[in-house]
Parts: sequence; C-alpha cells; structure tokens
Amino acid sequence: MAKAFLDLSGPQRELRDLAAALRKQENGKDLRKELVSELRSAAGPVRNDARAEIKSMPSRGTRKGGRSLRSAIAQKITVQAKTTGAAVGVRIIAGQTPNVRGFTNAARNTNMGSWRHPIFGDRNRWVTQSGHKGWFYRAMRRAASPARAGVRDAMNKIAEQIARDV
Repeated sequence: MAKAFLDLSGPQRELRDLAAALRKQENGKDLRKELVSELRSAAGPVRNDARAEIKSMPSRGTRKGGRSLRSAIAQKITVQAKTTGAAVGVRIIAGQTPNVRGFTNAARNTNMGSWRHPIFGDRNRWVTQSGHKGWFYRAMRRAASPARAGVRDAMNKIAEQIARDV
C-alpha cells in the first residue's frame, strides 16, 4: 500500500472510546459493522474526488494495449475504516499497482510529479516521465472538512444508539 493517506479520524480518542463501548454492548458486533459502514460512506466522496482527480491527468503517451495507468491508479484508491488496533480511524489509501506494466508505485510517483524509468527494460536508456503533481493531496484537502463532519455524524449516530440501549 502507498503511504499516502488522509487521516479523517480527527477525534481519534473518541472513536477509540466508542469502539470500546461497542465491545461491551450486547449487540456491539452489529453496531460496529454499522459504524464501519457509516464511516466508509462518509469518506466515499473523498475517494471519488481522488479518483476523478487522477483520471483528469493528461495523457501524452500512446495506447499499446493493456490497462490505462490512470484507471489502474483510480481503482486502487480505497477507504479503510478501523475500530480496533493502533490505527483507529478512517483513511483514504492510494494502493500499489504491481500489475500495470510493472509500475508498482504509480500513485506515489504520479503524485510526486515525475519519475525515471528504463525504456522497455533497457537499463542503459532511461527517461523521465511526468505525472500530475499533487493530485492526491489536492483531492484530500478539498474534501477533508465535509468528510470529517461525516465521520463525526456517524460516531454520534452510533453513540445515540448505545445511549438508547442503556
């Protein structure tokens, strides 16, 4: 997985406490599933914005068959919601793309702006290729505030359900 992500768990301690309270509930497993689903749907627009951003990257190459680099990167942008462990929260992750012409770190490299690679595997001939610098971080900045509000709403909804059960 690429290390680029947006941490939407702002009040991480509150989310961790909510997850602990879910474990003590009789129907905690169902509530936890609902919480994870709500968190993922709150971050869905951020993922969609990042996918649209990479798909808008200009293409200067010729198509020689196989998958488009932009569509492969877009497909690997996922939402991860966790309520246990050290990484409690919601993250948008741009994963690796090892099956696209051997270009494993496509998301990271296109976000950095440029990278060097050998021409058709010939280690004596290298070329610098340019990407769409900052595409991932632009998408994260645009959608971070509404996503944080969505995460907060999801947490409040589940907390209210716990309060009703008690």
